[in-house]
Amino acid sequence: MNPFYCTAYVVSMDNDNDAFIPELWAREGLRILEENMVAAMLVHRDFSDEVAEFGDVVNTRRPGEFQITRKVDSDEVTTQDAASTNVQVPLDQHFHVSFVIKDGEASKSFQDLTTIYMLPGMQTIARGVDRAVLGRSHAFYGTPSTRAGRLGNMTESNARSFLLEARKVLNDNMAPMAPRNLILGTSAETALLNTELFVSAEKRGDSGSALEEARLGRILGVNTFLDQNVSDITAGTADTVAGTLTDPYAAGTTGSLNSSIAAYEAIVGEFINVEGNDQPTFLTARTASTNTTAVTLNEALKYATLDNAIVTLYKACAVNGAYAAGYAKAITVDGYTSGKAPQVGQLVAFGTGASRRTYTIIRANDAGATCTIWLDRPLEVALTDNQSAFPGPSGSYNVLLHPEALALVSRPLALPREGLGVMAANASYNNVGMRVVMTYDGKAQGTRVTLDILAGVALLDSRLGCWLLG
Repeated sequence: MNPFYCTAYVVSMDNDNDAFIPELWAREGLRILEENMVAAMLVHRDFSDEVAEFGDVVNTRRPGEFQITRKVDSDEVTTQDAASTNVQVPLDQHFHVSFVIKDGEASKSFQDLTTIYMLPGMQTIARGVDRAVLGRSHAFYGTPSTRAGRLGNMTESNARSFLLEARKVLNDNMAPMAPRNLILGTSAETALLNTELFVSAEKRGDSGSALEEARLGRILGVNTFLDQNVSDITAGTADTVAGTLTDPYAAGTTGSLNSSIAAYEAIVGEFINVEGNDQPTFLTARTASTNTTAVTLNEALKYATLDNAIVTLYKACAVNGAYAAGYAKAITVDGYTSGKAPQVGQLVAFGTGASRRTYTIIRANDAGATCTIWLDRPLEVALTDNQSAFPGPSGSYNVLLHPEALALVSRPLALPREGLGVMAANASYNNVGMRVVMTYDGKAQGTRVTLDILAGVALLDSRLGCWLLG
């Protein structure tokens, strides 16, 4: 059976060669899209051919749990409800790429045009989808006991221990043993590839077979994948100020921690990384007047810290302009140190207390004095002009999850009305839908091709996923 679902209409034009058949573009686009996505292929997928619009809410399900019971021969079985929890998912991810095939290029074959235009276009959309999916992994932030590893500290000597710690998190949460997928950034992959666990055929149990592209193999009961879209912020590239703790503290310590951060008044809400603890913590209180002399973290220390442990404070920048809840496009920020603008993959939080919301940056354009950022999802709470924005800590935010932890929901977009001189098609493959619209652009002197997909990303069950910090 052909796995593609396709609906289309074509308005006849003078040039009707393969280069201008939208069904071909839609099908080939989906093939390229699938080849270039990693994280999006490892989560729950939900698709139907019901046409939808941006902002529509669709429903997907989180299966419920059954309970074991006993009986004797004379008993009837006990019937339990096959229940599931409804999860509403807004279709708030409208990814698109648009380009013009100039009249002089129209005679080229479809294969040529695919290489010139579609391949880079679909790679761009694939990056956006992957980053949006991975961006929701901060829903696994949880408590120190539901995270594994330490930011900036994964090496070949401890990578196996970090992975086992993440595996234990899912085991303790009663996550199904299979499938489990480990999605690695570049630095974590390098650390793991330096261990015999990955490269020794006898330890891997793969008879020495070559590693597959992107899929690194199966170790310790998990499938491992490299994804270049994993948040992986290099130390020294973020806007920071350093200081020290002036006393040692035991694991589990809460409350105010004595510190020495010279010539900087910390701001409540700023992220802070304490050497030895190395978790993505943030400030809920501080003592400061010119210097910061004490800091209070949002959670207890997971690990003990030494006297004079280095603290790295991630400096707040400012929102430039006001943005309503539900806003889904670029947000401008300023007030950061030159050359240290927020960057792709970095966490960014807004607000304090119950109003605090954390996002992942999936695109960033640094213009020097200002930077525009796109988030993994639309704003959940409105932002005001000059409100503080809190960029997150450096390090690698790898993800271990069962597919039912997150969902990628996709629906086809409406086709333009007939009679408008437009060629259009919808196609779907492997639970992702794509639309292609072609129109003649008189100003550009060519045919404009727009490829787009409508999707939503949702958390299904935070117990089935874990951050593996590195």
